[in-house]
Amino acid sequence: MYLGKADVNTYDKGAGREFLISNGRGSYGFSTVIGANTRREHGLLVVRPEDKSQHSVLVSKIEETIFDQNKKYQLSTNRYKDLVYPDGYRYLQECQGNPFPSMLFVIHSILLKKSIFMPNGKECTVIKYELLAAPDKIRLDLRPLVAHRSSGSVCPDSRGNDFSVSSDSAHSISISGRSHTSCVSVTAGTWSLKPLWFENLIYEHDDRPDSSSVDHLWSPGFISNELSEGDVVYVVLSQSPLNYSLKELADMEKEASDRFENILEQANLPALSSAEQDMIAASYHLVDDRPESVAPIYTGYPSVGTNARDSFISLPGLLIATGREAVAAKTLGYWLELAENNGWVMPDKLDSESGIKFGGADNGLWFVYAADKYLSHSDGKDAFRAELARAVREITLKYLSGIPELDLVCDPNMLLKLTSDNPARHWMGALAGEEQVVERKGYLVEINALWYNALRVAAKCAAEFDGAEGEKKFSEAAEKCAKAFRDAFWSFDMNGLYDCVDPETFKNDASIRPNQILAVSLPYSPLQPEMAQKVVRLCWNELYTTYGLRTLNPRHDKFKGRSEGRADQRLKARYRGMAWTWLLGQFITAYLKLSPSRRDLGWVFIRPFNSHLRHGCLGGVAELFDGMMPYRPHGDVLSAISLGELLRVLHENLETEE
Repeated sequence: MYLGKADVNTYDKGAGREFLISNGRGSYGFSTVIGANTRREHGLLVVRPEDKSQHSVLVSKIEETIFDQNKKYQLSTNRYKDLVYPDGYRYLQECQGNPFPSMLFVIHSILLKKSIFMPNGKECTVIKYELLAAPDKIRLDLRPLVAHRSSGSVCPDSRGNDFSVSSDSAHSISISGRSHTSCVSVTAGTWSLKPLWFENLIYEHDDRPDSSSVDHLWSPGFISNELSEGDVVYVVLSQSPLNYSLKELADMEKEASDRFENILEQANLPALSSAEQDMIAASYHLVDDRPESVAPIYTGYPSVGTNARDSFISLPGLLIATGREAVAAKTLGYWLELAENNGWVMPDKLDSESGIKFGGADNGLWFVYAADKYLSHSDGKDAFRAELARAVREITLKYLSGIPELDLVCDPNMLLKLTSDNPARHWMGALAGEEQVVERKGYLVEINALWYNALRVAAKCAAEFDGAEGEKKFSEAAEKCAKAFRDAFWSFDMNGLYDCVDPETFKNDASIRPNQILAVSLPYSPLQPEMAQKVVRLCWNELYTTYGLRTLNPRHDKFKGRSEGRADQRLKARYRGMAWTWLLGQFITAYLKLSPSRRDLGWVFIRPFNSHLRHGCLGGVAELFDGMMPYRPHGDVLSAISLGELLRVLHENLETEE
């Protein structure tokens, strides 16, 4: 991942490219390559406090200033309402993304390299400044700016915000205020404690009428260093005082660099291209890999949430394709225990503040999908495989008996029916004010496609662990379900599948939506081959865009392809025309399942992301895109389901032993 001068020579170019670092424990650093924070969630040290669902931005950024022969050069960049100042991006010559972000500033014959990394497993951010070339000594001043606020808020003014500073050692200070503490340790230099407010900074990504975007940051002062060519200064940002030696920090830097190589070696993908390497490396930001943790998969950045559906959709790509089978087993085991403790009903999530939450009717079905991927990838008959296979059967039996908690019944024809139009029950569920963005009730096409797949997986597990008699019940139910599925959902008029069918009112929703692609892409399909071909063709003609499948065909009267306008209008666009990358992964799998000799076209569908990886979050794939030109990205800049699906396709469909 290399960006040259032409990629960052304007504010807009530089501010449009973001880097992300993380420590595998939920803390991260997130900003633009030019150092201008454009989101409330941006910061060099962002942590999640205990028992809180939202992160806190502690240290927002560092203002860097070089003094050379009585001249002053400010390397930082900030955006105010009508002004960009200073404009340090002018001195940025290049930026490299791997093994961790590094920027090279060039001022005549002065070359200063800045590298940023988080040691894995440690609660700190390390910034290294290395003077590569300089004809004479220079002075480098570093001024930290602290926020001490939640990642979803701003400080609207500087009044009534008292901060205090204490000195932990000659090169280390602690800052307290707004119920937070942050520490700044530097390996050399002299502190000048001259407090200063930086007022009216604008976060342009959040600059909308319905969103607070003006922030005020506080600085305790600055630390100065006299540097000669070859000198190195490390800055450590943390919550509590940390004093590392130069050798310890150099060792951490080497470990961070080696970790990148180890990540690539561990992956089940050959990762022959830089794009694949970048995606594999980015996947590590999405998993909490603490030994004592439950190894949740984060939904993405900057949301950093956890939910069942996203975890199961992304698990095959994020964990199995990248060679982290042990973490996959741990994650599945965590959700398995949650389901078992709740009568085999899979919750949406376990919230640290409000406890168990139930929502999606398909969560358990997606668990069966992810479990099948794991079981198919692993071998042997260890205890966990048996436990996972048991969970598959128990969850499937639960769906067979109906789940009142999820407004779900299994009809005699073996189709699952939603008895309410509660939007929380399906993935397109959203409320724009009082209005349901997508009204769905009865038989939903993707839920029943997942249901048929689950019945087949349960039959396979029963055959392995229970014998023929155990398999028979699930196989017979699957055959009945497949016939009912085709009878209920097939539309001869559109040569595709209805999105939902209400057996009570006999109303069929003929809106062309992407949910039907799952009836082809899942490992087990209820469709006959000619039907499957027509579904793929319909989705290709009506819904395919460069970066995903649209959530509604453009000729529909409710189509809204761009995220723009009021908050409710932007929400409607997500499910009425915008394109989701995770659906593109399912589309590619469906297409190659029916046309296995056309892997060349599979690569055509994937290749546009080579360019996307160099914009937005470097190495990351956005959650969704506009469904029409210019296909701007939206939502999480690094999305678990988007990245996971592309990695899964690379592993399962495009990277063969050949």
